[in-house]
Amino acid sequence: MLEGREFVIYTDQKPLIYAFQQKADKCSPCQLRHPPLDFISQFSTNIHVPGTQNLVADALSRIEIDSISKASCLNYKDIAAAQLVDEELKQLLEFNSTSLTLKQQYFPLL
Repeated sequence: MLEGREFVIYTDQKPLIYAFQQKADKCSPCQLRHPPLDFISQFSTNIHVPGTQNLVADALSRIEIDSISKASCLNYKDIAAAQLVDEELKQLLEFNSTSLTLKQQYFPLL
């Protein structure tokens, strides 16, 4: 429960820090209405930790991996064949009731 408690957000995310430090009279109307920032700012007064000292965030953003695998080449013929039998795509192309505009495109296979 956050209400009635002050807490500290540890971050080295500079745009977030800047957003919290802005005075209300210098903010745009969009910034003033930004719900997450407005909500968090009711409870928090201290949010900055320099990146070199924020070890937890540093560790989470730099997860170690043993190797990087290269994605296999795409088989465009298989993708085209799968699209021809895809029921959801067929319905979107034939009976689209949304603002989404789909049109068929021809791409020569190399």
